[in-house]
Amino acid sequence: MGEFEGKVVVITGAGSGIGRGAAKLFGRERAKVAVIDWNAPAGEETSSLVSQQGGEALFLKTDIGAGHEVEQAVKAIVTRYGRIDVLFANAAVQFNKPVVETTEEEWEGLHRVNLKGTFLCCKYVIPVMQKQRSGSIIISSSGHAFVTYPSSSAYAASKGGLVAFMRGAALDYAADGIRVNCVIPGATDTPLMRNYLKDCPNPQAEEKRIIDSIPLRRFATPEDIAKAVRFLASSDAGYITGS
Repeated sequence: MGEFEGKVVVITGAGSGIGRGAAKLFGRERAKVAVIDWNAPAGEETSSLVSQQGGEALFLKTDIGAGHEVEQAVKAIVTRYGRIDVLFANAAVQFNKPVVETTEEEWEGLHRVNLKGTFLCCKYVIPVMQKQRSGSIIISSSGHAFVTYPSSSAYAASKGGLVAFMRGAALDYAADGIRVNCVIPGATDTPLMRNYLKDCPNPQAEEKRIIDSIPLRRFATPEDIAKAVRFLASSDAGYITGS
């Protein structure tokens, strides 16, 4: 019996990319995986993959920027499983525009998912974990929080905000046995990355530039990042919070 067998793991943005990679990994660990995504076909496909890996999946179509939808999703998970052991707050959107060309609607839409969505997931999951006196929350931030690219200011701002939010939440709930940490994925081969490259004036040149800056000379895979998430969720990271 592995550490995550029978544990309840909630993953947002699980329909593709790093979220799907993490869902599959926890499926192999025989976890009960709540697959959260706004894209129903993608979410259902991930759920099927979790089941194929040996886990149990529950797909909930959810707009994480809407508080009432997040609240209902958490209630559905608790009704079915009785608890939540891990939250991987991973969902994100991205666009590439300089500051002046970014509209208010674009700014607000991006932060609604990336920053507000993570806040809402924590807001409704943390009370469940408080009752258990245990839980691990892992938030997907980004290297953009520290060093960004041109035309990425809105995305970088949201990811920097997540690091600051994580530190505060870790302090607020450490006494409840809840740990809160971030993963900072490097350049990862996901639909988000491919969309970024597609929007560049010269996608091949930009891809080469990024890979040339990586010592291992390749993009990370979603599974690479998922393994870091599993570590932070595990008892091996039991004394790590706010990091």
